[in-house]
Parts: sequence; C-alpha cells; structure tokens
Amino acid sequence: MDELRRKIAQVVMMGFDGLTPSEEIKRLVKGGVGGIILYAKNCRNPSQVAELIRGLQEVSLCRGLRLPLLVAIDQEHGPVTRIREGITLFPSPWDLGRSGDIDVVGRVARITGKELALMGINMNLAPVADLLLHPQNRVIGKRSFGSDPQLVGGMVAAYIRELQRERVAACAKHFPGHGATPKDSHHEFPIIERSREELEKVELVPFHMAVRANVAAIMTGHLTYPALDPQVPATLSPAIIQGLLRQDLGFNELLISDDLTMGALSRWGTLEERGIIALKAGIDLLLVGQGKVDGLLETLERGVSTGNIPRGRTAEAIYRILRLKERYPYRGSGDLKRLRQREDLAFSQGLFRRVRDEQGNLGDREI
Repeated sequence: MDELRRKIAQVVMMGFDGLTPSEEIKRLVKGGVGGIILYAKNCRNPSQVAELIRGLQEVSLCRGLRLPLLVAIDQEHGPVTRIREGITLFPSPWDLGRSGDIDVVGRVARITGKELALMGINMNLAPVADLLLHPQNRVIGKRSFGSDPQLVGGMVAAYIRELQRERVAACAKHFPGHGATPKDSHHEFPIIERSREELEKVELVPFHMAVRANVAAIMTGHLTYPALDPQVPATLSPAIIQGLLRQDLGFNELLISDDLTMGALSRWGTLEERGIIALKAGIDLLLVGQGKVDGLLETLERGVSTGNIPRGRTAEAIYRILRLKERYPYRGSGDLKRLRQREDLAFSQGLFRRVRDEQGNLGDREI
C-alpha cells in the first residue's frame, strides 16, 4: 500500500461491530488506521476485551510502519459505561460531584485507569468537562460532575492526573461545552447563545483546568457558539480550534473530533467532506464511530496529494498522534486477576451506599 496512505490513515480512529474484528477491519488496521474506539457492542468481559485488543495490536504491528493502535473507550461510569462485567463500577460523575470530594474522584480515576490498562486500553474518553447548565439537557445529564465551574474543574483536573498516572491517556470533552443546550448533537444541531464573557467565566473554566493538568487530549463538540464562530460548529472551526483552544488556552496536545457521523454535522456534507474540513480546521484525530472509512481514507490521501490539505497540517496531526502513542504505549494485557481488588470493591460499594443514602434522605434531583 502507498506510503502516503499508511501515514494519513493515522489520523483516523474507527469503530466496528461485534466482539471480534472482521477481515475488513483487520485490513484497515494493517493499512495504517491510527486508532480503534470500543463500544459496549465490542465488550463482553475483560478477558474477551484483552484478547480483542491483543489481536488488533498484532495486526497493526505486523505492517511496515510498526505503529501500535491507540485503543480508546468511553468508560465514564454512570450512564456511559462500555464495560460493565468483571470490572469495578462506580456511581455517575454527577453523584460523585455532589459529594464535593475531589480526592474521591481521583481515586475513582486511578482504579479505572489501572483496570483499563490491564486490558490493554490506553485512552479513556473521559472526563466529561461539560457543566450541566440547562435543566432539560439529557445528553450530558449525570455524565457531568455538576454546574459549578470551579468544583467541576477541580474534579476534572484530579481525574486527569490520576488516570494518566496509570499510563492511560485522558480526554476532556466536549469543548467548548455541551451543557447549556437541551439539544442532543447526536441527532440535532445545537446553537448556544452565550457571550464570550459568559463562556470565559463558566464553560471554559473546566477546560482551562484540564489544560493546566496536562490532559493528553481534548474532544471537540459539534456545537455552534455564534459568539465564537457564527458559521460552523467547534469541530469545523479554525477560530475555535486554532484561536480559542490552541492560542488562548495554550493547548498543544492531541485534539479529537466527536464522532463525525453524528446528526449535528449532517448539513456539512458527506463524511469525507466533514473529515477534510475538520482536519484543515485543526482536528488531529478524526473519530468515525460507525460505518466504512475507506472513502474517507481515499479522500484524505487525495487531498494531501493535490495540496487541498496542507502537508504541514497533516504532519502536525500525525506528530501529535505518535507523541501520544509514545507517552501511552500499548504494553500488552496484564494480569486480569488484579481487576476488582478487594479494597477497590469496598471503596466502590461504599460510594454506592452513600449515593443511595443521599437519595433516600434528600430525594434524587431529576436529571
């Protein structure tokens, strides 16, 4: 396969169906695809997940570039928990946030990171840095630590530090904030009418704190903020990516798009067209959660060859991807008997008891 195709394929992270990869998925991995995202449909239990990752990494390392895959998952706990069997589970971020205890959040992240690393997962698409600001917001809901910028920021920073100490990359999401709208970007196109001053005082605070905590990656949301860019959502906006995030917040690490197949981007053409716009705007890793990526890979290769995508932009993206892989390498699966350690389970059960007691005494706030 052409060397350019292998290199440009690094900027794509894809999902797939089933508990084992098809020959088509293996072909794409062998062809240079940079990352895999795992969903609940891919995960039965830790031993199956570890074997799945081992097989994919073997395919990836057998090709010419010998670059391991970045394997990511959304193991947020609460509503978004992809692996539920055989690992230590915890209450939702919202329930943890109500405790106000940053040390608890750090310990949750540390245990989560340890267990993900044992299975061979080297990136968790967490923490959610969104503030829950709209009472009818369901897409974020209990995925958020709360509505107070400083409290949420402190918990986001603690989560990042402790997760990354376990050699699992953290990813703060969904920049610049998905919490002030009732619309779900999976299906609709949210437009959030917040001033730049409001954003600086509220939504951006947790992201500032994530950057200061040396977060390995940030994920953009498919959200339009007219005060920042009246034309396009954050994922496609050079003003938001290069101006606000890179320049103003000083973030120079990996930038991942939210899933490019989501409904919020439907007015911006095909998957291939969205991918080109996002990469040129400054996204480093293009997430495609479902569907085929062959057309996207061909379009990216052609775009670089013709000069439609500047080579400097692709080189920058690939550099950040490889740097993250070097910092958070695949080390093989560990001893899965170290999952669900007695002290970790006791800690988890204590948190669930506290949540039940709080709900019983105070009534659970409807989210």
